[in-house]
Amino acid sequence: MQNQDTPQRLLQAAIVEFAAKGLDNANLRDICARAEVNLNAVRYHFGGKEGLYIAAVEQANRTVIGEMQEPTVDETAPPEDRLRKFIGEMLEVSMSDRSRSTPEEMLMFREILEPTEATAQIARSHAKPMFDRLNALIAELLPAGAPRIEQHLLAISIIGQCMHFQFGQQMDRLVISPSEYRKFTVSRITDHILRVTLAAIRDYSDERD
Repeated sequence: MQNQDTPQRLLQAAIVEFAAKGLDNANLRDICARAEVNLNAVRYHFGGKEGLYIAAVEQANRTVIGEMQEPTVDETAPPEDRLRKFIGEMLEVSMSDRSRSTPEEMLMFREILEPTEATAQIARSHAKPMFDRLNALIAELLPAGAPRIEQHLLAISIIGQCMHFQFGQQMDRLVISPSEYRKFTVSRITDHILRVTLAAIRDYSDERD
């Protein structure tokens, strides 16, 4: 810990405290004591408690969700192939084997239950660009003139199915036998979500004929 710079020590300490106590109940003195820094360091580096909280949630989000980049695929490839790549990369993050009870995970779960300005900032910086890329990809598959809401609903459906494996794996293992659950590979689930999505698109296209 001594080799880390002050902002990073503050962030790591803040994640632990905010995960355990929340924004309102966490104490800056406890955070600074854990980080072994002066109380004034919070104001200097983060502007205050709320700024530190937002930075802590953003750091936790990067750890939990990962830095999902735009899929590196040939833009001339069929949209179905690019969509499969997109889904697969989301599932790789959601189904990673990391611990599900880390302070980062607990802080993000707390933020989901009681969203703050930190959630709004994550939405603008991370979720919105990814959502826009997914919408554009879906638009290529929908028939011309399809209402924009159809793109949004399909994008939300894909994200929801992928993110289920971020938070729902423990429950899945309670209701599905171990021998069956071992078949839930990234490749198999990617193909399933892709088939469901393409079937919905085909159904929508048939309705417009």
